[in-house]
Amino acid sequence: MNQSKQTYFPVFLTLGLLLFNMLTSYLLSGRFFPNLSLWVPIGLNILVGLGYIVSLVLGLRSTNNYVKWFSVFANIAFLLSLSVITFLLLLANGISEP
Repeated sequence: MNQSKQTYFPVFLTLGLLLFNMLTSYLLSGRFFPNLSLWVPIGLNILVGLGYIVSLVLGLRSTNNYVKWFSVFANIAFLLSLSVITFLLLLANGISEP
């Protein structure tokens, strides 16, 4: 049973990071905290991106082929979309800063 949890840990980590990213993107959108600096979501996006990289490395070291393929496709797709969002947040922060 412990081996099964360890085998699918990268999949659970990827899905957990996706849920965390969606939750923080919704909560930090400006509706709940209107005077929040843009550096907070930028920093959280960078941390989630590092988590996706860790999950990708853990998935590639797995022995299960399903975990390897899921890890490669899902983490690269989520990392690319997160990079675009982070770039747009950095661009908005650069425009809004004096």
